[in-house]
Amino acid sequence: MRFVCRIALILLCAFAAPAVAKQAPAYILVDIDAGTVLENRDAGTLWHPASVTKLMTAYVTFQALRTGEVNPHTRVVVTKNALKEPPSKMGYKVGTDMTLDNALKMMLVRSANDIAVAIAETIGGSEAGFIGRMNATARQLGMASTVYVNPNGLPDDRQVTTARDLAVLARALWRDFPDQRDLFKIPAIKAGKKVLRSQNSLLERFRGANGMKTGFICASGFNMVATATRSGKTLAAVVLGAVSASDRAEMAAALLQDGFKPKFFGGGKPQLANFRSARAPGPAVDMHAQVCGKRQKQEGEEEPLLAGATGRSALEPRFATMDPVPVTTGMADKGAEPAKGIETSKGNGNIPIPRARPAMPGDKVSSLPPDAIADRFEGAFGDTDAEP
Repeated sequence: MRFVCRIALILLCAFAAPAVAKQAPAYILVDIDAGTVLENRDAGTLWHPASVTKLMTAYVTFQALRTGEVNPHTRVVVTKNALKEPPSKMGYKVGTDMTLDNALKMMLVRSANDIAVAIAETIGGSEAGFIGRMNATARQLGMASTVYVNPNGLPDDRQVTTARDLAVLARALWRDFPDQRDLFKIPAIKAGKKVLRSQNSLLERFRGANGMKTGFICASGFNMVATATRSGKTLAAVVLGAVSASDRAEMAAALLQDGFKPKFFGGGKPQLANFRSARAPGPAVDMHAQVCGKRQKQEGEEEPLLAGATGRSALEPRFATMDPVPVTTGMADKGAEPAKGIETSKGNGNIPIPRARPAMPGDKVSSLPPDAIADRFEGAFGDTDAEP
């Protein structure tokens, strides 16, 4: 009952905010270990994935790493095609190279659209070749309603998915690539002196949170795929179409918190593999009028991260501080030299994931929200080499 009340309150706030509000968020909660569906709402409705698309980009890349097609030090180069992508992005100059390991961190933490394309071109030989692999992988995983036309989630009416399909992908990432799980835990990266934070506020405010990705475009609203582990049990929550970053985080946290209660354990739950696995009818939900109105937003223009929990929130005040993970350009292998005129900094591509420490009373916190700090440097990296 408390779960129903909590979700009802979140939905009420979502409806009350804009006058044009009509569409409630879709969501699904799954037990990753058992492969069962615990809760759902409109989980089979077509939706635009936005930047959670990068989870499939990561999955295809992990496949290539496992088969030896590439390695963590494989050279990823920023091309004109990659650099033309709008924010969120790193903004490195054309010809800048980096290790695949660093590129993955930039893509998953910063949600860098330019780096997602650079990775796609590296793995697929071309962006189009990689997109073909994304769609083939979606079919193999049973994501019948998902279609990809780009590797980063930027607006395109043809790029669609469902909450159910994204839960399938989240479970596949967790189960198929346990060696890559730490990538999704990174709360921030540091490129030179620039600290760029993840939009996943659960990482430091929901106990047991361990990934995965957020996304936003006007047509999709605020999306999230989040995983958490408590007492040896791992759950995944997918939220599509929240009207703000805070609503998205609150709903995901509420789903996960209630999912860990004993009442959700045991048999009798539908299997995710067979749950609404047929192709969903179109068209996809369009949240543009509800979320953006007359203002034209673009990928990456998300609201500031939540400063603290209020009321009956499932999110706590920030209880842990994790140091940013350094990322650098250069130090790639395959015997290839960086393009002429491109300076690259020295560094190790395999940077370990930092351990969290408890937040201390004396810790200094910037008065600016983490997003605002990051956005100050949007596109500035083209004129500054990243330093270790």
